[in-house]
Amino acid sequence: MNNKNSTLLESNITAVTVFTDRAQITRTANIELAKGEQTCLFDALPDSIESNSIQVNGSGAALIKDVKFQQTYYAEIPDEEIKSLHDELQQLSDQQRVIRDKINQVEQEKEFIANITSKLTAETEETHTSQLDPEKWVKMVEFYRGKMSDLDAEIRDSELAMRELDKQYEKINNEINAKGNARKARKQVEVLIETQGEGEVTLELIYLVYGPSWRPYYDLRVNSDSKVMNITYNANICQNTSEDWTDVQLQLSTAQANVSGQQPELSPWHISELIPRPEPMPVAAAAPLPNKMRSKESKRMKQMMKSEVMAEEEIEGMFNDLEDIVMSKPNVTVETKATSVVFNVAGSNNIDSDNIDHKVTILIEEFPASFRYSCVPKLTPYAYLKAEVTNETDYPFLAGPTNIFLDNNFVSNAEMDLIASGEKFWTFLGVDEAMKVEHKFLKRSSKQAGMFTKSNSYTYEYLIEVTNNKKTQEDIVIWDQLPISNHEKIEVKLITPEYKEDSQALKKNEFNYLEWFFKPAAGEKIQVPLKFSVEYPAEMKVAGI
Repeated sequence: MNNKNSTLLESNITAVTVFTDRAQITRTANIELAKGEQTCLFDALPDSIESNSIQVNGSGAALIKDVKFQQTYYAEIPDEEIKSLHDELQQLSDQQRVIRDKINQVEQEKEFIANITSKLTAETEETHTSQLDPEKWVKMVEFYRGKMSDLDAEIRDSELAMRELDKQYEKINNEINAKGNARKARKQVEVLIETQGEGEVTLELIYLVYGPSWRPYYDLRVNSDSKVMNITYNANICQNTSEDWTDVQLQLSTAQANVSGQQPELSPWHISELIPRPEPMPVAAAAPLPNKMRSKESKRMKQMMKSEVMAEEEIEGMFNDLEDIVMSKPNVTVETKATSVVFNVAGSNNIDSDNIDHKVTILIEEFPASFRYSCVPKLTPYAYLKAEVTNETDYPFLAGPTNIFLDNNFVSNAEMDLIASGEKFWTFLGVDEAMKVEHKFLKRSSKQAGMFTKSNSYTYEYLIEVTNNKKTQEDIVIWDQLPISNHEKIEVKLITPEYKEDSQALKKNEFNYLEWFFKPAAGEKIQVPLKFSVEYPAEMKVAGI
C-alpha cells in the first residue's frame, strides 16, 4: 500500500486492561490537521495484535471515515534497538566464519606438514635406505614436533574464541526473542479523517494483544491477639508484546476472555438396542488384582481425610520482626461488571516487555477472624490452628498461591480456592503444641456367632485424648473414621459414641468420617472413646481392616 501521503502518528500507550491471557491496549495520539481529508497512520504495532479487535475513537472537529488494518514490509527493520541487535548478531556471525576458516587452514597446514615429513623420512623401495642422515632426521622430527605443537595451540585458541562468540550469539539471540523477535514487517492501522477546519485532533487506537497475563497471589497476615486477618491482594503481571507499557493507567479484569460468551447447545441423545459382540476365545484366567488395587478405595478415603488438614512439613525459615503491616491502603477502585470485576490500579504503572513477572499490589483489606483447632489423631499427634474469615468485599478472591503469617512469623505457603463475595473460607496457621493430642488403641476382640450360618464379628476400641494446655478456652474439632462396607454381607456398626443423626456435638458424613466439636477450658483434658464392630460370613476373607 502506498503511504506517501499518510501522516505518521506519534502515539503513546496510555491505558492497559489485562485479562488472564491477553490485554486490551489504548494508544493515544495528538495531531494538528489542516482542513479536508487526512490519512493518519499508527505504525509499528505488535505482531500479536488481534485485527478484528481494532477500534479508533477521536475528539476534535473531525469525522473518522475509514479504519484499515494492514501489514507493510520494510527493507530495513525500523525498530532501532532490534535493528542494532540484529546488526550485532551479523557481526558475530562474520567473526565466527573467520575463526572457522582459520581452523580449517590450520588443519590443512597440519596435514601438509605431516605429508612432507612422511616423504622425507620414508625408505626408498630400491635401496630400503633412509633419504636423510641421522642428524637431519633428528632435526626434522624436532621441527615437526614444534610446528605441530604451535598449530595445535592455534586451534585451541580459535576454539576458545569460538565458544565465547557462541555465548554472545546466544545471549543476543535471546534478547531479540524477548523483545518480540521483530521482523522486517510491521502491523499498521490507517485512519482516514475528514476535518472541518484546522485544529488539534486526538485519536485513540484500541486493540487486543495475545500473551499478556496476570495471576493473583496473596499475603495473609493473622494477628492472634486482635483476631483479625490482613489480606494483601497482589498480582503478577507478565507481558512480551515487544512494546513497553510506560506510565499507563492499569486495569486488571477477572473476565474469562478465552471462554465463549455463548452457551453450548444440546444435541439429540439417542439410545438403541445393544447388540453384544461375539464372545472371545477363552484365554488363561486373569491374575487376581494386587492388594494395592484392591485397597484403592481405602487409600482414597485416607487421602481425603488427610486433605482436611495441612500436611506436616518443616518450616525451614521463620521471618521474625517483620515490618509493621499497618499501612495505608492503595487507592484502588473496583468496578463490578455484569460478568466480571475490574480492578483499577492506582497511579501510573510501568510493565516492560521482558517476559518477567511484575508485582502490583491491587488492594489491602482487613477482616475479623475466628479461630479453631483441628486434629486427626489417627494420622498425626498435632493440633492445627485454623482461622475462618468471610469475604466481606464486593469482589471475589481468585484462586492463587498464598504466603501465610501468624503474629509476624511465617507459617507456610498454601493455595487459596476461588472465594466469592460473602463466602467464608478457612486458612490453616500451623501446628500448636500447646494443644496435646493422643490416639490410643485399646483392644481388638472377636467372636463367632450363628448356629447354621457362621459369622465372624470383630470389635475395635480406641481412645482419643486432647489436653488444652493453653490459658484460654478454645474450640477444637476432632476427626476420625469408620470403615466403609463395599459388600452387602459386611456390616459395620458404630457402638460408641451413640449416633442417630448429626448434631452440634457430632457429625458423620457419607464417607463415615466422624467429626466431634468441643470447647475445652484452660487445662482441661477431653477423652473421646471410639468403638465399632465389623461382622461378615466366616468363610469370607476381608481386606482393608
